[in-house]
Amino acid sequence: MSFPIRTRLTAWYAAVLAVVVVTLGAYLVVRLRSDLQAAVDRDVRQGAATVAGAYAAQGTNEFLEVAETALPSGGSAAQVLDADGRVLLTYGDVVSARQMVPAAVRAGAVAGRTELLTVRLGNSEQRFRAMAVPVRRLGRREVVVAAETLANVERSVDRVIVLLLFAGPAALAATALGGWWLARKALLPVERMISQAEDIGIDHLAERIAVPRAQDEIGHLAVTLNAMLDRLERGVDEKHRLIADASHELRTPLAVMGAELDVTLRGGELTHDARAVLQSVREEVGRMGRTIDNILTLAEVDEGRLGLLPQRVGIRDAIDAAVRPLQPLADAKRLQLDVGGTGCQAQADPHRLHQAISNFVENAIKYTHPDGHVRVTAWCSAEEVGVTVADDGPGIPPEACAHIFDRFYRVDGSRGRDNGGSGLGLAICREIAGAHGGRVSVDSEEGAGSTFTLALPRDPPV
Repeated sequence: MSFPIRTRLTAWYAAVLAVVVVTLGAYLVVRLRSDLQAAVDRDVRQGAATVAGAYAAQGTNEFLEVAETALPSGGSAAQVLDADGRVLLTYGDVVSARQMVPAAVRAGAVAGRTELLTVRLGNSEQRFRAMAVPVRRLGRREVVVAAETLANVERSVDRVIVLLLFAGPAALAATALGGWWLARKALLPVERMISQAEDIGIDHLAERIAVPRAQDEIGHLAVTLNAMLDRLERGVDEKHRLIADASHELRTPLAVMGAELDVTLRGGELTHDARAVLQSVREEVGRMGRTIDNILTLAEVDEGRLGLLPQRVGIRDAIDAAVRPLQPLADAKRLQLDVGGTGCQAQADPHRLHQAISNFVENAIKYTHPDGHVRVTAWCSAEEVGVTVADDGPGIPPEACAHIFDRFYRVDGSRGRDNGGSGLGLAICREIAGAHGGRVSVDSEEGAGSTFTLALPRDPPV
């Protein structure tokens, strides 16, 4: 799953901070425990040495007095053990009533070794730091043990851990929110650029993306995108000029070819086969002529100079004029081509209206199965007049209906390049309708045919 950049940045901020917090927290806990235990060890060493010296020199009374002053009050203990482990003297915590160091440590101390270790004492198994010091008293080898509890150390460490457990997530949440805000603020110019770029289509290549005032990577991206749009606009303009020039150059020879074919077909000396071939060629020349007219119309639209010469036009007459040259195409597929409707009139450019109706009818003939039926109907309402072309062809998928009037768009399947379509005819119809202040629409169901409508305002805009 792909997440937005600001979400990923925020996740990385939080993850990196989590690693840092956990690492620093662990180091802090370990270091704090080590430092506090080192302080306890110093107290135990000093206390054990002081108590052992006083006991060796002065005996029982001095042991008790010095232990009271040398060892910290609360949680401290001291004892004197003989070589067999019997407790001879005690001071402080009740744990001193029993031997506080293991037998091996006591034996080592009797042998003359000093050892500092951690032991668990009492019913609660409380941890103490204890030190066993060898002493010689009245010719006997004995052991003085001093111990201090680690409870204070554990409480201090636990408080720090609890603090980290509450402060760490809070810091992570604050950092995540801050990272989200910073990422959103940093990417806001990119979002604006995306919004502007989405509005720049093939028909609006003159528009440009606003360049942020900050001279950073985002500003450089905007400049780069604008430079790319400049190149695209120049390329599209050159392509339009090339298409328009080529179409103009082709229009004259096609017209000459059509005229010569018409003259030849009117002659009576042609054989049946020759006449059939020439009629087929004449139909293809007419189709090429209509395609070139479509291309020139789009070129004029792109250049903003699609001129109209409106006049009162009978819709039924315009339909008859458009259907007549297409009848041979319908006959070749054994289609029933019906014309009907009321005798409405519209204020329109006769040439452009003829072009739009021809495109609709030719499109219906092209995609209707042989032996099918195409109906062309003129209609009028209180606000509009128009033409409806219905066929019983394969229909159009619902997802394609929204794009059927786009340039060069073809529906997969039966409505494809195999049928010879250029993808321009319906786009031309939309442009012509829009130039008249009208509209085009399609109503289709797969397997049940399609109905295309060209509607013009009854009272066209001035």
